[in-house]
Amino acid sequence: MKKVFSLLSLSVIGMMTACTPSTDQPTPAANTPTVSTAPAVKVDDTTYTCGGNVTDPGSSPVAERGVAVSLDPNPTIDDANDIKIAIGSGVGAFNTNIAPFVAGYTYHIRAYASNASGTTYGNDISVTPSGGGHPGACNVVEVNEDIKAPTTWVSGSVYVVKKWVNVNSPLVIQPGVIIKFVDANCGLSANAKITADASSTNPIIFTSYKDDNYCGDNNGDGAATTASKGDWGYVEMRGGQHGSVFRNCKFFYGGGNSGGNVIVVNTGTGNIHDFTFDNCTFAHTFGNGTSNKAAFAGGDMHDPSVSVVTNCVFYDNAVPIYITSSYALDPSNIYHNPANPSETNKYNGIFCFSYGLAGKTVAYMEDEVPYVLSQGLYTGGSGQLFKVGPNVIIKIPAGSGYEINGGVSNFSIDPTAIFTSDRDDAHGGDTNGDGNASTPGKGDWKGISVGSIWLQNNVFYATN
Repeated sequence: MKKVFSLLSLSVIGMMTACTPSTDQPTPAANTPTVSTAPAVKVDDTTYTCGGNVTDPGSSPVAERGVAVSLDPNPTIDDANDIKIAIGSGVGAFNTNIAPFVAGYTYHIRAYASNASGTTYGNDISVTPSGGGHPGACNVVEVNEDIKAPTTWVSGSVYVVKKWVNVNSPLVIQPGVIIKFVDANCGLSANAKITADASSTNPIIFTSYKDDNYCGDNNGDGAATTASKGDWGYVEMRGGQHGSVFRNCKFFYGGGNSGGNVIVVNTGTGNIHDFTFDNCTFAHTFGNGTSNKAAFAGGDMHDPSVSVVTNCVFYDNAVPIYITSSYALDPSNIYHNPANPSETNKYNGIFCFSYGLAGKTVAYMEDEVPYVLSQGLYTGGSGQLFKVGPNVIIKIPAGSGYEINGGVSNFSIDPTAIFTSDRDDAHGGDTNGDGNASTPGKGDWKGISVGSIWLQNNVFYATN
């Protein structure tokens, strides 16, 4: 039996043994059956065993039972856009194999059971295949020109970017879109607003042309090539864009031809960077830890209420993020793979370029990784406040002679905060990325100067 399912086909390919039913189910209407949805069990990259369990037939025999499948939550057998797959009748557990499920999509599945009184549904479950999928399952659109008029990239398509694309007019990227870049000379410059607002169950993917995990082998070479760090360039946020949104986007295998940047914040035609990056993932980025290079290179960001970076995930990069020391980075971001906490970044810290506070209150509140101040910090002047929260670690490059200085009213430091050398792996890990090649020593950096007073509490390996 073959079913047409939106952008792909689903076919029932055989009956399997029962799955363990879920105990979480909605309350059935009076006289209708009681049914639960079983967890979907992966058979291979494109096939799942799906089904359910009818535990009570209701007021009359169960004439039909099965599953409904859709790209949207809570599928029904009455929606023409959803797929109904009948799997027998009566009470008890039931299931079947369904294929092909295509990588890059999230599918919603609900068991159903019908008797003379009506139809009851089980709970909604979802699966997101991560295998190679089918090369022809997604519509492929080649991008060879700049964006010169308002444009929408639609769900169900793979956009293969074959050049450096200047986004000079608003671009909307719908949830589920996959963008693949052919090589390291390909990327996007946002000179106009980009809206890439997706969900956690249907993210937008920015990745390599060689990445077969999303809508298959689009470069048609089978297993001859695999994705690697630096396969494509970066996304550049220019000052001429306003209000861009990247939510639930995943950026993989970028940083080529840029020294390790995937997001680059540049002044461009202006210096107001009003954009949002929320719940995004940055992973497998090329880089060698050189100055100003990071998966998120935010050196031109100054105001966190305008340049928003929240709830993002950084892992398997060189440097995860680079900011100015005057930018108060939100502490909601994480610096490890949620599925494997031991997978972090080579230089696992928040790297900060020295910049005056310019009359701001700047708070360092992240305690998962250290702040690494590449050139110390000068607060200076009045009406400025530098706050350091509980358990925060701040590192200064060894041998630099750098210091943190300013007027007495400029500091609010929690007693548990630590200031130390970047050679100090015992506090915050190996942020200089040299393993055991270097160790900290007294006088690695100068210390904290508040007026004519040197604060020694909280300070490690500073000048005595």
